[in-house]
Amino acid sequence: MQNQDTYYYGILPDVHFRFSSAEISYAVTAASNLHGFDDAGTELLARTMLSAFFLADLVKEETKLSVQIRFYDNSEIHSVLAYSTRDGRMKATLRHRPEEDIESGPISEENIGILKVFRWKNGECIYQSIVPFRNLSFEENIENYLRDSEQVPSFLIAYVKLDGLHWRVKGILLQALPEAKQEHIDAVREWAGDLEAKKNQVFDKTVSEALAELQVLWNTKLDILEEGRPEYRCDCSEEKIKELIQNLGKEEAMDIAEEQGQIEVTCEFCNSIYRFPKDRVLELF
Repeated sequence: MQNQDTYYYGILPDVHFRFSSAEISYAVTAASNLHGFDDAGTELLARTMLSAFFLADLVKEETKLSVQIRFYDNSEIHSVLAYSTRDGRMKATLRHRPEEDIESGPISEENIGILKVFRWKNGECIYQSIVPFRNLSFEENIENYLRDSEQVPSFLIAYVKLDGLHWRVKGILLQALPEAKQEHIDAVREWAGDLEAKKNQVFDKTVSEALAELQVLWNTKLDILEEGRPEYRCDCSEEKIKELIQNLGKEEAMDIAEEQGQIEVTCEFCNSIYRFPKDRVLELF
């Protein structure tokens, strides 16, 4: 599979909206193959990664953003988690619930889980928002989050499709700028509806070709201000694992090392394994 992942940031000057559009097909396929996720899990992961990337455009470049959805106990999937920076450095994982822990019973008519959006800087959480994940489409949940938590009228269109052995994941997020009037918001809402109906046709092309087609479909101008290439890249390191062990405290860390002969940590995002024998654990304190 050729890596064609790319992103574009820009504005729709005629209606005072900004947009983020991206393809993350290669990144999603890499994450799915790395962890061996099934099709349903990969589709959920794809939408979460795409949303994390789009929401990261709202934060400063030196921060990163995480989107996590934790589902209630009657779901086979326990949670999904994706991190992204504004320039598309992303990582993600998904956890299934042990079959014996799945509670029988109907899914709530209103809420099926919890949506958590965190912003991080230098390893510290500097913002958090926790809202219900409702029994709606994934895109509607993100739109509702932006409307209720960020007070920004927004429209998200996602294209997620399994094509043979590879995933095609593309989309666009449209967000009102402060200058946008109600007539502009109404117009973009209609445009988003048109795109939702035609997304298979529009996003069957590259993102740049899709944006060119949208200018015709919407009869408006799209000014591209920035472009780049997203990448699935874990930022784990031995130093971070050392800090993790130190945070356990000397007594607990040494108890684990004595019992198991070492401390072994596997990164949940890239499956890298870090091993610290007893003598190395002791050196950390």
